[in-house]
Amino acid sequence: MTSASGKQRKGHRLAPHTADCVVEAWAPELVPCLAEAMAGLVAVFAEPVEPATTRTVPVSAGPGPGSDLLVSLLEEVIYVTDVLGVVPVRFHLAETEDGGVAGDMEVVEAGDAVLVGPVPKVLSYNSLELSEHDGTWRCRVVVDV
Repeated sequence: MTSASGKQRKGHRLAPHTADCVVEAWAPELVPCLAEAMAGLVAVFAEPVEPATTRTVPVSAGPGPGSDLLVSLLEEVIYVTDVLGVVPVRFHLAETEDGGVAGDMEVVEAGDAVLVGPVPKVLSYNSLELSEHDGTWRCRVVVDV
């Protein structure tokens, strides 16, 4: 999504980091920022696909601080890929009344996705960042690939 000034309102990008990868995400609100971070994590190991068939897998985190929500949601992406053999392609999240996040991930079978790298196993808690500044939420996490 791009604003009238041309500045991207939400999105994610990957950046190299030694033997790891950095996922950065941003959005005007916390929950969309978390969803962008999840999409960024998937981009580390799979290219976007327009699947003919998806199924949904529930996902939730919290309640807790934003950084705990971020880690929990990213760990869910790793879990469903590693254990269930699926690749998330879309995320639908909403804030819960108790301060958590809940929703679902649309997933495809791993064999139906374009895999471009190994599935991450570990997130670095040392370099984890999540903050809001001037109406934009931003997060950054180092992923061990």
